[in-house]
Amino acid sequence: MALQWKDSYRIGDAQIDAQHRHFFDLANDFLAARDQGELTACAMAIYRHTREHFGHEEALMGKLHFPGRQSHVAWHDHMIERLNVLSLAIRAGTLNKQDLIDLTEDWALHHIPVHDAELSRYLANADT
Repeated sequence: MALQWKDSYRIGDAQIDAQHRHFFDLANDFLAARDQGELTACAMAIYRHTREHFGHEEALMGKLHFPGRQSHVAWHDHMIERLNVLSLAIRAGTLNKQDLIDLTEDWALHHIPVHDAELSRYLANADT
């Protein structure tokens, strides 16, 4: 299963859009990983990318006084917790591949087109 980027996922901030596209690449690498070494390397890359991306997105929401910021940040925190659990499972050799699929699908196919779309609409109407 591969995740496909769609232009409809763009939110109108070039850096965030590039980060989202890169997440799709990383997620597909993660989903294709075959052994613990590959899974660990992919998990580390996704974790680093996620922290950087969430930081940028949260700074933009703060700058714009985005009214949905608190719930959006709470979702980000939840995703970091899920990544931590997956990392522990990879280290212990107990990864359930479905948990990995669920996390990447939740982010790519739900959070970006639904939650980030709210930010996109706000961004389109903001005076930046």
